[in-house]
Amino acid sequence: MTRKIFKMVTVVLVWCILISNAAFAEENISKDKTASNLEYLEKIMNLIKERYNYQVTDEQLIEGAVNGMFDTMDQYTDFFDLRESDDFLNDIKGSYVGIGVRIFSQANNVFVSEVFEKSSADKAGIINGDIIVKVGEESVEGKSSEETAELIKGREGTKVYLEIKRAGQKDLVKVEVERAKIKVDPVTYDIKNDIGYIKLDIFNSNSDYCIKKALKEIDGKNINKLILDLRDNPGGTVSEVVKIAERFVPKGLITKLDFKSETIEDEEYYSENENLKYELVVLVNESSASASEILAGAIQDTGVGVLVGTNTYGKGKVQNIYPILTPKAYSENEQKYGIEIVDGDELINEHSMSYQDDEVLGWTKITTGEYYTPNGRMIDGIGLEPDFYIENSYIKNNIDIRDIDTLSKKIKPYLDEKSIDVLNCEKLLKFLGYKISNPDVIFDSQTADAVREFQKDNGFYSYGVLDFSTQEALNEKLENLVLEYDKQMAKAIELLKD
Repeated sequence: MTRKIFKMVTVVLVWCILISNAAFAEENISKDKTASNLEYLEKIMNLIKERYNYQVTDEQLIEGAVNGMFDTMDQYTDFFDLRESDDFLNDIKGSYVGIGVRIFSQANNVFVSEVFEKSSADKAGIINGDIIVKVGEESVEGKSSEETAELIKGREGTKVYLEIKRAGQKDLVKVEVERAKIKVDPVTYDIKNDIGYIKLDIFNSNSDYCIKKALKEIDGKNINKLILDLRDNPGGTVSEVVKIAERFVPKGLITKLDFKSETIEDEEYYSENENLKYELVVLVNESSASASEILAGAIQDTGVGVLVGTNTYGKGKVQNIYPILTPKAYSENEQKYGIEIVDGDELINEHSMSYQDDEVLGWTKITTGEYYTPNGRMIDGIGLEPDFYIENSYIKNNIDIRDIDTLSKKIKPYLDEKSIDVLNCEKLLKFLGYKISNPDVIFDSQTADAVREFQKDNGFYSYGVLDFSTQEALNEKLENLVLEYDKQMAKAIELLKD
């Protein structure tokens, strides 16, 4: 019996030694292969530097290689250089340094399409419809809105000088605007009859605060019927969607996050809400993704509301964002402290060390895990199926009604004048079937003729002037058409009225 045990132990020991040796050999092969791959990349870099006709630095080549590596992964994994990462991180944070306007280019001009309330632009007197003629000493005629935005950008606290053409005024308006931190409000809301309506564009760092403000006004009118519009919402941060979900989802699980890496703990998020007060309909479509699906899925699974619209996008994957250190910063940390780390966050969390802005090569957004709905559904590539499937058709006569804004009723454009109100007027008239060749911002003779026909058809004095009464009539027509063509919204209202 003793001999048998000894023999078994010997066999096990020999087997372990063999496995250990095999593992050691495999590890050595793996190390040799890694060294060979690194040598190969170094040879490629040397070839480029030797034969490429122009100057290129090691850092540029490494950045290109890093970018290429992240490009080989799924569609949600990206590497952003410093310029790209600024825009990306600003979207997530919901803030940026600017003057507080939205602009677009049309007919060789750059128009202000929106001025944010209480922003620097608002305080300086800039209004919707203004045409930006100059930024500083540089003319922006013929420039794109992106090129103009780059000229307007600058450090917080500095000033930018604009020259503006304003409809109805002959002289240019000169304004001095201070660049400041602008918080992006992703929420629009309205109250009609006894139904509240909230549209959420993205889950940025301001989303829950803005939802809270909207609900405070809705609650103040004792309204408990609510439409939550998540259509075309691409998602955003998990922290924000969880805070918002806690306002609507009953006590229990909201979502579970399952990560591959053992360095990232799986997470479960719960609601403690025992005081549900809303009869809820959620609008979704094929562009409702990620965090939108976390919220919509939790509402659907817990039965506190119904989904109306079309199948959602189907993004059940979770991304994390990490700063990637430059080769120089990596090398210095390795030489000084023996730390071999490329992730700036890991440097902070594991070693309590900070990094400077100039030590960051860029940022990566990398898929790290998956999320599940309260009922355990994993919806990646599938999406959420709405409780009431309804498709919308917004386009008529090659015009998308969602692209038409209400007219301001602030100016009466004269012949050949440029105005955003003219653009929206022309879009609406073309949608209605009036003769408009190509909507632009110019109040030309064709536009005047179409306005004259509209006035005649609606019982106005038909003299072809876009006066305030005609603008009001067009706005009312637009409001009715939006409801008529937005069958998803109509269904939501119907469900809440029953």
